[in-house]
Amino acid sequence: MRLIAFALLFAAVAVARCSAADLGPVALPQPPWGRLTALTNGTGLVLLEVHEWPASGRLALPTPFPHITAAHLINGRQRQPLRWLFNADATELFLELPVAPALVPAAAASPALIELETAEKTAQFAGGRITFSALDAKVLGTQAKLESHPGNHRIGFWAKATDAVSWDFKPTRWGRYDVVVTYSAAGGEGTELLVEIAGKTFTVARPSTGSWYRYTTLPVGRFYLEKSQPFTVKVGCATLKGVAVANLKAVTLLPAPEGEPIVQDATGLITLASSNAITHSVLMRYEPAEKKNCLGYWANPNDWAEWEFAVTRPGIFTVEVAQGCAGGGSKVQVEAGGTKLEFVVENTGHFQNFKPRAIGEVTLKAAGTHTLAVRPQTKSGGAVMDIRQVRLIPVAR
Repeated sequence: MRLIAFALLFAAVAVARCSAADLGPVALPQPPWGRLTALTNGTGLVLLEVHEWPASGRLALPTPFPHITAAHLINGRQRQPLRWLFNADATELFLELPVAPALVPAAAASPALIELETAEKTAQFAGGRITFSALDAKVLGTQAKLESHPGNHRIGFWAKATDAVSWDFKPTRWGRYDVVVTYSAAGGEGTELLVEIAGKTFTVARPSTGSWYRYTTLPVGRFYLEKSQPFTVKVGCATLKGVAVANLKAVTLLPAPEGEPIVQDATGLITLASSNAITHSVLMRYEPAEKKNCLGYWANPNDWAEWEFAVTRPGIFTVEVAQGCAGGGSKVQVEAGGTKLEFVVENTGHFQNFKPRAIGEVTLKAAGTHTLAVRPQTKSGGAVMDIRQVRLIPVAR
């Protein structure tokens, strides 16, 4: 019965992902300052390699460009949000970059990296991100309306606080998400957005971006989606200051840690419980039922799990994975501290019959925040496996 359910769920997701892929970015011309790569793995991401840093701080992008919903400068584990600016008819597009010399790449062999999230229409992407686009929003009111140019869709003319926009959506999994709004606004400091998602309500003050054509992202809050059932997203106005609420481009749900922050214990052991994972997924999710307490529904081999954890006592660690599977045979990669370890999932007779397995060693060289990722490489049978926890056991040498 479980395998049949997996097959049905996977078929449904395949259709949804195919639809999202149809909306993906087209081939992009290469700019003089570096390289553009529109990823084709269903994530809706465009990667920029910047070899020549603009002295003005404005990086020109070719137009029309895929509809940007977020932009980040990548510096190791840090993701610095960036703003982007259009002219009136979206025939010109610039990313606004920091001009600090320390952020300028020293040589072309070591380019600066920028990641752009794009979404033409509302879609759930590989990796778990769900983006609600202005292009297919339902406008509730008498003045707010869709304004659209190639690569720049937004709900504008939002001069009445009683107007709102909404989307109806059916997710493929439950889980914890961070809510982010993409918008622009000239003035109107003190205006508050009212964001309602699946019965949860957030009120957030939106700063001015300095122009109706300059866009940025605004974190709203974190919530737990309890069921894989249809829900509604609605954005309204709690308080209006100035002439208009905002130009609303998108609302995005980003996979968030399922539980509490992870810290190394007094013995040096680091326990990465399934309940604390970040599930980058369209199917795989944390299953809280007492007999499960694991990452399950791993029927999509593109889904992956990640843990962030604090290290106070760096060193060498044995990686131990507590996995269960009825069948086995899938190949999985674990990455931490720059080391990649691979193992073949073992048949334990049942998905919730967990067996701890030492798969190798990693070195965490410095104190601070680290990550560990578990990514399937191949899938054998109906599902990759279930995971209850991963432990990093200090090696005494």
